[in-house]
Amino acid sequence: MSEAISPGRRESRVNEIGGGAIPTSLANEISLFLRSDIRIGIENLLVSSPRRILEDTIRNREWFKGIVLSSAFIEHFGSVMLEKATRGGIRNKDLNLQLDKILRLLRSFRLVTETTYSRMQKIKKARNHLVHNPFAAVDPTRARQLIEDAIECLESMGVADDARP
Repeated sequence: MSEAISPGRRESRVNEIGGGAIPTSLANEISLFLRSDIRIGIENLLVSSPRRILEDTIRNREWFKGIVLSSAFIEHFGSVMLEKATRGGIRNKDLNLQLDKILRLLRSFRLVTETTYSRMQKIKKARNHLVHNPFAAVDPTRARQLIEDAIECLESMGVADDARP
């Protein structure tokens, strides 16, 4: 076990990582991989905007993911808009609002146009259908249009290019 990490004789091993019987060379490779993976993940979180993420789902033909994320982005940023417009009077974390109510409030406060509201409703309905029917066929043309509509909705909300904090 001269090349393995072991609980015994720690003082003589400078490169040891942990107390299991993992070869030092493998432990070093795993450590490098994890550091690289974490770095890449953090970089993507810092630079990815809703537009970029949704465009990636179109490029990768990830229709289910794109529609679900479209809905999630609209819900998140809609909640933020409501909180700002009401100066904290409507806080989703306190009220636990569902997407349908968020959309109706956005329209009632005239924070979105009727056209944007209508598009958001279509995205919500498509998302609900897919989530509740996981084996449903997805029409790529319709899915692409819904995701592109979501990008336009996010543009009209002024958040399509916001990087994640």
